[in-house]
Amino acid sequence: MRLFRKSPEPWEVVDSRAVESVPTYDEDELKEMQILRVYSTTMHGSYLFDLKHPADLRRAVVFAQQKLLQAAKEKEFNVFLTEGWSVTHLRKGKRHRAEVHYTARPAYAVAGTKNSKIATPPFLAMLNGPDSP
Repeated sequence: MRLFRKSPEPWEVVDSRAVESVPTYDEDELKEMQILRVYSTTMHGSYLFDLKHPADLRRAVVFAQQKLLQAAKEKEFNVFLTEGWSVTHLRKGKRHRAEVHYTARPAYAVAGTKNSKIATPPFLAMLNGPDSP
């Protein structure tokens, strides 16, 4: 007698959104900043979040940005010159999950530099559009 194991239910892709890497600051802001060094390559981070509510996609992207910034700070960088992200909303029954990939080019700007504060991820508003989950 053969026993068959029921295969687990797969995660269904509900939605996927992406923002290609874009400059964080415009040319005028960059001229005002005192950037001392730039990381030699782009940093990448992949994060998986279990969501209580499907509307938590925005918070997942913001949290991914903060985690990547934390990794950049360990390498002694404090701002992102370019940022991009992608998020995939997954569902299995009543459970929701977000898979976030975040990319950024870190740099070090001296303390007190105007505009060196980390802003929200670029084009984050597209996650709360009329057709977003």
